[in-house]
Amino acid sequence: MTKTPANPGSLHARIEALKTRHAALDERIRDEQNRPLPSVSRLRMLKRNKLILKDEMTYYDGVLRTVSAMDRADAEQRA
Repeated sequence: MTKTPANPGSLHARIEALKTRHAALDERIRDEQNRPLPSVSRLRMLKRNKLILKDEMTYYDGVLRTVSAMDRADAEQRA
């Protein structure tokens, strides 16, 4: 995995960027499937890349939840 951004804002931005790329891959997969003779190898590659993005989104979502929970715990300790 890549280095995790430190603040929640950058995590949100990273997740949104991944969602955009994921949607673009969805469109490319749909376009390939609508061709008269779709390339099986191209579809396999596109679907693999889409799954990699999905896994990365899940990872960053977990990191974001952890950071948020830590922030809440810190705020409760200070209160």
